[in-house]
Amino acid sequence: MMKFTTPLLGLVLTLSACSPEAPAPVKEEAAAPAGVSEVVLTKNGAVKGETVTDIGVTAFIYRGIPYAAPPVGDLRWKAPQPAANWEGERDATKWPNRCPQGASSMGMNTALSEDCLYLNVVTAAKTADEKRPVMVFFHGGGLTTGTGSSTTYNHPSLPNKGVVLVTVNSRLGPMGYLAHPALSAESGTGSGNYGTLDLKASLDWVQANIAAFGGDPDNVTIFGESGGGSKVISQMATPLAAGLFDRAIVESGSALVDPARVTLLKDAEATGQKLVAALGVKEDAGTLAALRALPWEKLVEVSAKEEVGFRASVVVDGHVIPEPINAIFAAGKQAKVPLIVGANAGESSLKTNVPLMANLHSKAGNATWVYNFTQLPKGWREEKGCVAFHGLELTYVFGAVPGGLSSPTTLFLAGGGGCSNAVPAHDNTDMKVAQDAATVWAQFAKTGNPSVEGLIDWPAYTEQTNAYLDIGAPLTAKTNVQGSFTPPPTGTKGAM
Repeated sequence: MMKFTTPLLGLVLTLSACSPEAPAPVKEEAAAPAGVSEVVLTKNGAVKGETVTDIGVTAFIYRGIPYAAPPVGDLRWKAPQPAANWEGERDATKWPNRCPQGASSMGMNTALSEDCLYLNVVTAAKTADEKRPVMVFFHGGGLTTGTGSSTTYNHPSLPNKGVVLVTVNSRLGPMGYLAHPALSAESGTGSGNYGTLDLKASLDWVQANIAAFGGDPDNVTIFGESGGGSKVISQMATPLAAGLFDRAIVESGSALVDPARVTLLKDAEATGQKLVAALGVKEDAGTLAALRALPWEKLVEVSAKEEVGFRASVVVDGHVIPEPINAIFAAGKQAKVPLIVGANAGESSLKTNVPLMANLHSKAGNATWVYNFTQLPKGWREEKGCVAFHGLELTYVFGAVPGGLSSPTTLFLAGGGGCSNAVPAHDNTDMKVAQDAATVWAQFAKTGNPSVEGLIDWPAYTEQTNAYLDIGAPLTAKTNVQGSFTPPPTGTKGAM
């Protein structure tokens, strides 16, 4: 490289001083923020989604983005590994595979495969610098069935309240929650929580990628219903997810805080050994290789047999879940984030686990809000004895009325509230409650407080105040959530 000597530098300075006027330095303009369109660049590559419109609102949707490598072959029953990069634009217009599961009403039109660690993103952001709060939804199904891929969960209404929405698929049933002594020995940290680790991996993906969709990785709310509520609680309880989210919502899924809901590693491993025996696999050095060679369909089928006794559960393995969930919450060791917890009018958890979780979390100094969802669509309001049943609130909080009311899952669950399984009529009251509920959920994601000026002042819960919000027409602040339970007609299975 050529070096200038000091005399030459002096000459340059002298000539500059003799110039009539030195040119003003050129001011570099800041680069314009990247736009959000149907094509977004993630850390692994570009994804091409599409535009969706319903009930007059529009958003971009990106389906089937991988957040981890397919957990197949030697990766079956291992912690999720990073997703591979790809070249060009990845098609993100089709729903991803559901994770292995038995027959159910949830996501019937999508394929089943172990290659299932995908998420969907819905955003109405225009530029990548908008820093919209992020809402990550974990679907229900008892850790055994279901999918995050539905038009209800991915409706454009909630994103049009100013949030970026993410819905997640994670391993279920024996593929996600099998424990066995050989698996524990292989990992060195226990076994049985692969689904829980998947959820944590999805939150890692959000931290790395959501800004490109207009989201704020420093403002993340996790929420889930039924088994999805258990998933939320698992993330609140595991130290591995610390710092990955900032708020939590548990909808009709608070049972995991019950002191009786404990699955210890030794018990989960014993059940795993029963499953291995029922599969006809020998317990020897080749056990894991033999299990990994079996088709997932066989594992799901045999695990469902009553004599095996397998139940997908969050396992107290000493690593992912270091202690029983109730003990973690009682000691205030859970994530110290604002919480909304509640259930629907016909669910008996309003008398038990909803106030239990609210008490444990608020006593640890965390802001807590409680609700009872009471709204029924017009058609079911006119049916004698029908009460708000398990899962009904989802159509409303996602702002998906009327479409979500006709979903197979909603109609399947309707009997639990003593309601008919015919698609119910809806009216303007239902549309308003849906918009109000979505507004409140989005407000909580934005600020950590669900009260909305001009709409509702939702008082925080303590054991002393026993305050809760009746989500109906209109939204109404009340007290005594235990007394708000409305039993469904005798003979139904809706009380949960």
